[in-house]
This record gives sequence, C-alpha cells and structure tokens, in this order.
Amino acid sequence: MKKTFLSLLLIVMITALFAGVQEKLEQFGEDNGLVYVKPLVTAFGTTMNTGLFNTAKVLKPFAFGLNVNMMLAFVPDEDKIFTAIRPNLFIDDPLNPGEVIYLYADEELESATVFGEDGATFVHNPLLDDIPGLDAAQLDIDLPNGADLPAIPFLMPQFNLGLPFGNEIMIRGFPKVEINKDIGDLGFWGVGLKHSVSQYIPLIPIDIAAQVAFQNLYVGDILTFTNFNANLEVSKKLLMWTLYTGVGYDKTNVTAEYDYTYQTLNQDNEIVSLEQEIKFDVDGENEVRATAGIRYSLLLLKLYADYTISKYSVFNAGIGVSF
Repeated sequence: MKKTFLSLLLIVMITALFAGVQEKLEQFGEDNGLVYVKPLVTAFGTTMNTGLFNTAKVLKPFAFGLNVNMMLAFVPDEDKIFTAIRPNLFIDDPLNPGEVIYLYADEELESATVFGEDGATFVHNPLLDDIPGLDAAQLDIDLPNGADLPAIPFLMPQFNLGLPFGNEIMIRGFPKVEINKDIGDLGFWGVGLKHSVSQYIPLIPIDIAAQVAFQNLYVGDILTFTNFNANLEVSKKLLMWTLYTGVGYDKTNVTAEYDYTYQTLNQDNEIVSLEQEIKFDVDGENEVRATAGIRYSLLLLKLYADYTISKYSVFNAGIGVSF
C-alpha cells in the first residue's frame, strides 16, 4: 500500500513537471531547444544526486534500510531566461542580386526557459509585406512559455543493503508506467556503491566513506537523463543524533530527440511547412556539491534533513527504517 502511494505521488510530481514540455520543446530547433531545456537537465541532475546518504557509517553485512527522500531544488533567476536565436531562414532579395532577406528581423530575443515565464515572439521581416499575395504574419513564431517555477520538487524511494568488507549497495528504482498519452512512459533506476574508509584508520572517532552512483531517468521517447555522482562522506554520531556532511562531483547528461516542424517560403514565395528530426545531447551545470545535514534515530526509525549547495541548491528531508 505504501509503495503504491509513493508511486502515485511520484507520478503526480513528474506529470506536473513534464506536462507540456514535449509539446513546447518540439517548437524549437536544435540551438534554441538545447538552451531552453538545459535548466531542466541541471535541476533533475541535482535532485537525483541528492539524498544518496544520511550517514557515512556503512550498514553491517546483510542489514538493510528503506528510505524515502523528498527534495526541493531552487531555480536561480538567471536560469529562467535565455537568448533565443532566430531561425536561419531567408530568401533571395529580388531587388539586390546576391543579397538575402531573412524571414525574421530580430537576430536575438530574450525568452523564457523551461522554468521561465513568458516566451518571446519572432516577428516576420517587414520587407516580406511587399511580396504580393503573401500573408507574412503567418510566419510569426510565438516561442513557448515556461512553467514559471521557483523550485522543483522530487521524491525518491531508496533501498540500502550492507555487504561484507565494509561495503553497502544502494538501489533506487521506479517501475515503468505510462503517465499519459502526451508524455508517454516514465522509468527510473539507479545503483550505488558505498565503501567505508574509516575502517582503515584505527581508533578514528568519526565515520568516513566514499560512494559512487549511477542513475537513469527517461520520460517518454523525447528525454533520457543519465546521472553520475561520486562523493566523500563524513559523519559523527552523538547519542540519537548524527551530524553528516560530504562533498561530491555530479555529471548529468540528457539526450533529447524529437521532430521539429517549421514554416518557410518556397521558390514561389509560398508558405510551406517542413519537418526536421532533432537530436542533441546537453550537459547540466551541476558539478561540484557540498552537503550538510542532521539525522535523528529512534529505534529503527530515522528522520533526517540536509541542505546541498550547488548550481541549484537543494533542501532534502527524508524518513527511513533500518534493520
């Protein structure tokens, strides 16, 4: 029952975040689409690599724990806008041989990213109004609005299992489900390995561990997220409280693939629609992170909260049980 509830909650969050993203991204060519979606890459890379640990102490062999992390990544204002470049479309200038007339007058416009507010409009070149029989206003491009979000929520279930020789494996996952017909299938999985460093340092009063994790999230056929994280963790337990901190390195990449339909003029100066297959990779800007948090333990129950400083700062709160 709890698993079903968490699955439904995660579906609701993902649906709210990605509703309309595919439709909006399909309105961009490669250059503008890459910059429009990049903040989404950074945001999800940051959240997905959050909550990987709440102590540096490694579970004893074959002990296990179940956790649920609830993250909130804060979007900086500078990632809500980007400079859109006009489509590279033009016709030959009939009055000036060898010269061209671009279909759009403005070379660049400030527009909303996926997290921004209002999209800009590329207005047709006024020179096109002189072409007989052409309704040039049909060429105007309204760039899509953003979601106007100040922060990005995410929820992550997690399973940890202690292994011999000071090791601990982490498994994150979500069964493949269809969100809706517009977005398509949602799937997620992740694995990580944590190794105790403090076991090699006799009588050390703190716990130290190193961890690596790889995670994958795909939404429909248009976006595939891959995440890598490596971190060094330190913690100290004081009665029922555990103070923990860590530094890490993130690497996030998204592959986007979609069809882009645009309008242009043919040789007879008639408006025609053309379709172009777009595929590109974009890296997130989340690289170095620093985390500090506190955990409270009551028998098997664990309650914890931490804050990560990165390109997108993240607040994380979680609940778990260890056996």
